[in-house]
Parts: sequence; C-alpha cells; structure tokens
Amino acid sequence: MKGRGKKLQTIGTLVLATAGVLGTVVAAQAQLAGMVNGGGSPHAGPVNNNAPVNFLADQVSYDKTSTLVTAKGHVKAVQNGQTLYADEVVINRTTDEATATGHVIILEPNGESVFADHAVLTKGMKNAVMAGVAARLADNGRLIANGATRTDGKLEDMAKVVYSACNLCKTDPTAAPMWQIRATSATRDLEHQTIEYYNAEMEIFGVPIFYLPYMTQPDPSVRRRTGLLIPSVGVNSKIGVFAELPYFIVLDRSSDVIVTPIIGSKQGPVLEAKYRRDFNNGVLHIKLGGGQDHGKLGYSVFSDGTFDLNQDWRAGFTYNRASNPRYLNDFSILPNAQELTSNVYLEGFGQGSYARVDAETYQGLVTTINQNTLPIVAPHIQYDFVSAPGLLNGIGSLAVDAFNVFRKVGTNTRRADVIGGYKVPFDGPFGQLWTARVAVVAAGYAGTHLYQLPNFSPLDGTNTSRVEPYGALFMRWPFMRSAGVYGSQIVEPEVQLVAAPVLGVSQNYRIPNEDSLDLEYSDANLFDLNRYPGIDRLEGGERVDYALHGAWYLPQNGLLDGIIGQSYRFHKDSVYLPKSGLTGNVSDIVARATLAPVSYASLTYRTRLDHANLTPRMIDTSLNFGNQTLSFNAGYLYTDTNPYTLYNQASIPTAYYTARREIVLGVNTNIGPWSFTGSVQRNLATGRFDQFNATAGWQNECTAINLVFYKRFTSFNLDNGDTVALVQITFKTLGNVGFNAL
Repeated sequence: MKGRGKKLQTIGTLVLATAGVLGTVVAAQAQLAGMVNGGGSPHAGPVNNNAPVNFLADQVSYDKTSTLVTAKGHVKAVQNGQTLYADEVVINRTTDEATATGHVIILEPNGESVFADHAVLTKGMKNAVMAGVAARLADNGRLIANGATRTDGKLEDMAKVVYSACNLCKTDPTAAPMWQIRATSATRDLEHQTIEYYNAEMEIFGVPIFYLPYMTQPDPSVRRRTGLLIPSVGVNSKIGVFAELPYFIVLDRSSDVIVTPIIGSKQGPVLEAKYRRDFNNGVLHIKLGGGQDHGKLGYSVFSDGTFDLNQDWRAGFTYNRASNPRYLNDFSILPNAQELTSNVYLEGFGQGSYARVDAETYQGLVTTINQNTLPIVAPHIQYDFVSAPGLLNGIGSLAVDAFNVFRKVGTNTRRADVIGGYKVPFDGPFGQLWTARVAVVAAGYAGTHLYQLPNFSPLDGTNTSRVEPYGALFMRWPFMRSAGVYGSQIVEPEVQLVAAPVLGVSQNYRIPNEDSLDLEYSDANLFDLNRYPGIDRLEGGERVDYALHGAWYLPQNGLLDGIIGQSYRFHKDSVYLPKSGLTGNVSDIVARATLAPVSYASLTYRTRLDHANLTPRMIDTSLNFGNQTLSFNAGYLYTDTNPYTLYNQASIPTAYYTARREIVLGVNTNIGPWSFTGSVQRNLATGRFDQFNATAGWQNECTAINLVFYKRFTSFNLDNGDTVALVQITFKTLGNVGFNAL
C-alpha cells in the first residue's frame, strides 16, 4: 500500500493523453526503425503528425520479420508539450498497435500527469486499453481505476473508480483519505470535460455517508459547467425547515445564471436567479428573487453594471429594490439593511481632473424611515480639478457642484456652487515651513418647504446666494534631533491664521442644509478652513488655530506620534450645536496619540476635552496587538452627545444630550489549518451587549469547514434581535454543503 500511496500522489492524466502521445511515439519509432533498417521511407501508420519528436531510450531494436520496434530502458518521447515515460514501448507496424509497459507516465502541458501499469493503443492511437490507471488532475484531484478503455479519443470508461482531492496520510498511506468518491464505474468525457459516476458512494475516512446511483462532476480543470450545485438544507426560525437546490447554467463564454428554488415549511416557495455577464468593456450583474412570504408576494431586485466608454469615460448604474424588509430578512438576502440605493452615473477621468453626473433614489427599509421624506437627487453634477505647480510653485484647485434634491415631504433644494483655491508653500528664514492659501466659496440656492425636515426653518421658500472668501497663513516649525540607535525625534509647533467675513445665524435660515447636518470637531479638521463637512454651513470670522506636534521615529519602523491643539475665535458664533466644542471664543482642546513602538502593537487615542475643566467630551481609542498567528483588537468610543437624534425634529431633543459609550473587543488567530475570529460589542451606557459574532474554520488541501455564529441583541425594525448560526463544509473540486439556523 505504500507504493500505491506514492502513485496516488503523482497520478495525473493518463486517460486523457495516452493515445495522442503514444500516437506520436508510433510515428517516431517507425521513423527510427526505418533508419535502423538502413534508411528508406519509414512507414508511420495511420497517424500523421507533423510536429517534431524528441526521442530517447537506452536501447532500440527492430525485428524485420514481425515488424516490431522495441525501445527499452528510460524511454522518453516529447511532442507538442506532452512527455511519455515508460520502461518499454513496443510498436507493431503491421497492426498499428503500440504497447507501453512498466511505470508508464504521461505529462500534459497543463500540468496533469497520468500513470498506468500497462497500456495498449490501436486504431491510430485513438483507442486504448489500460490497466492500473491513476491520474492527477487539476486542483490536486486524483483519480484511480483498475482499468480504463478509451474510445475515439473522447470517452474513457473506467472500472472500480476512486476519486479524491485529499492527500494520503504520510505516516499511514493505507488509511482512507479524509473524503473520497468510490464508484463501480465511471465515464470521463474528454471532449466536454465531465466525469460521470455510477453507483457512487461518498466516504468520510472510509465510512460511507451517502449513496447516489448516478452523479456527475466537472473535470477539476473546468471552472464553469452547467449542472446541479450542492444542495443546502437547514432550519430558520423565520421560514422553518428549508431546502435550497441551486442549478448553474452556462449561457455562453461570457455569461451564466444560477437558478435556486427555496422551499420552507413556514414560508415560500421562493425562486432566486443570479445572472452575470462580462462584456469587452464592462460587466453586468442581476439578482432577482420572489415568492410567498407571510401570505404575500415578496420580491427583491439587485443589479449593477459598469461600462467603459473609452479610456477616459465610463458609465454605470445600480438598481436595488425590495417589496419589504421582512422578505430580505426572512430569506437572509440583505438582513438588517436600513435603505437601498439606486443610481445611474457617467464619470470621466483626466489629468488632475474628475467629472461625474449622476442621479440617485433611496428606498427606506425600517419603520423609523418615512419613504416620503427620502430625497430623490436628479441630477447631481460634479467637477474637480487640481493643477500642476504653477505661479510661485503654487497649486490651484477648482470644484464645481450642482444638484437638485426633491422630497415628497420635506425641503426641496436646488444648488449650484463653485469653490476655487490656490496655495503657495515657501520656506522661512529660520527653518519654518509656510503655506499661504486663499479660497472662495460661491453658491446659489433655491428651495421650497424649508420649514419641513431636515431644515425646520421658519421660512417656506428661498432664492439666495452667498460668497465667502477665505485667506489663511499656516506655519509649522520643525525641530529635529537624532536619538542615535534609538531613531530620531521631531517637535514642531503649528500655527494658522484664518480670516473670513463673519456669517450670522439669520443667514442660515435662508439656506437649505443638505450636506452639513453634523459636525465633529477633532484634530483631523483643526486646520481646515471650514470645519463643516459641506458648504451649506460655513465657518466665518477671524481665528487662530495652534497645535504642538511631536514624533519619535524608532528603529524597525516604530513610531510614537502625537498632537494637541486648540482654536481661538475673535468673536463668538452661535451657528454651532451645543457641546460641539466651537461655541465660544476658545474652542475645546483636541488631541491624538499614536503609539506603535513595534510592528505587532499599535494604539491610537483621540480625544476632545472641555477647555474649561478638561472634561472629556469625546474619546475614540483603538488597540491592535499581535501578528498573523494571534492578534487582539479593542476599541472604545465615548461622546457626550448623540447627534443622530437631530434630523427629524425642529428642536434639540433631550436624547441629544445622552452620552454614548461603546466598547468592542476582538480576537483573530491562524494556527496551521485552524482559524478563529471573534468580536463582541457592548453598550456601556445601557449596560447591554449590542452584538456578538464568532467564526471558526479548519481546512486542508481538500476540505474546508467553517462555523459561523452571529447574535444581535438590539432591536432592528421593531424585532427582538437576531441569531444566525451557520455550518459550511466545502469539498474542494466538488462543491459545498451547508446547514444554518437563524
């Protein structure tokens, strides 16, 4: 059995290639026999192959009486990338029969290899009878049989067949592999690259687990083949006991579809179809589903496409729609989604420029979202340009934006704006690094129903415009020193002076707010000219921003880096939300520290402190420790307000002042064939867990097993949480089976 084990590990494609290669050998041997016989025109039999043949053997003999050519000892023939090895090859020129014996090996150009104890080929080498056949296929596939018969170079009928993609045990090659398919007979269709098994048994460690009178399998080298995929069965608290039976259909070389009926004891039946197509200039994906769900017709449509028009322009779209969120959740199509987005767009790319025209619509999926309040954006036009260095080595920028936002209930907004800027870097006399920049924000607005969400303005309609110029001078002054073998250090004060006209609160009543509903002040936007995320709300007046930045660059790419800063405004501005950190002359203190002394550990701590008493108003911390084998991560978030409560009411609600405190812990490990990931999120403010998930996996060369568990404790769309458990087993080259419970 030890010898058999070695053979199984080296078997390949004998059945596929023997006739063609040995046909070549016949021609080569006949030609050689003619030369051995003293020249003349060699008789090559019915095989006509013009490709050159390289032939090697320890000994070649020619029997004039029986017209036999015999090659012995390390016989090797190479033609068309195929290589034949054998201990002996005998060619009968009269009967056109070639016999190869002793360690027969055929290597294919695609890497497959074939072994046989004995092979006899006839009729132009298209027919063959082989004994002790073993083949190594693609993706570590192995096929052995007691014997095989090849017909017309297209079909191979095999007896007593075993197929597996698993390696044999090194310490005990006689032990059964992890899994194998055992059949009384099989047919390998070389033309259509399919293997058909008769009276097949699936064995796990030699123990039969199921029987099929007939089953088919694409050749492991085939990536796409029409046929039945591995079914899935399981239990789901929403649809009951269910079964899925996917069927894969190859439409042509560039398109295919998967049709999947789903039958459940509580809900269904449902039919899903996934279509995909590759074009020369793009791709198209469509996923459709529909069926019975809670006594009504449920359906979903998910589609997207991207198409290159030329080297600079491309167009695309997404269209996503569902009958209701319950259907998506029940059949695990898109669980816990809050909205669906559909759009169509055209975009172009130039040297330093980008342009886009698009339109977007949304579908709300949770009870807290009123579909009539969701915006329809059509059109939205964008253009951005950044110049190469020009005057005074400066860089110019230009951004043009225009959109129309329509709501059935809520503010309707039309806006067109232009933002231009120019910045010039220069060096100071004592090592300072300066940047002077100017910018202009010009926007025109037209809006109706401003008294509705999301603005809740006292006005109904508006037609207005606004121009806001900015000027800023930024300086950083780096002081560097060498720490010898411990790297280098830098300390640099940073100062910025910003000047702009003062903007009053009353002006904001006339301007619809679509892009600046939230503001998070931190070290990331301390030196921004406008610290709002958009331009519907602008920061005006004069101010000074200042910070102290320090870094220690350690050997082996280690880093200690930090910054602490603040802003002083020369006037108070009431356009900011309470506790935003920017309502007074003196802003809150913002800081960040990054500690990564070694490659396997890093800590980032970001905070915002009340400038009066240093009380934390925001903390965002993340920790990562470990390597690919074992790693841990942790995160902590604290804010003293909850801005997500602001968007559907006119006044600031009490819930806005409710602090958020959340912690996330995670672990990841990969040890040999084993892998594990787990994470948990807990809301410290409520004292409850938000969610927990864990994944465990094991895989080797032929099998993969994955266990997935997910638990959501919070309510979504008025439910009572959610639980998902999934077990999936993949038999490589065959497919996968799964069981899941929700």
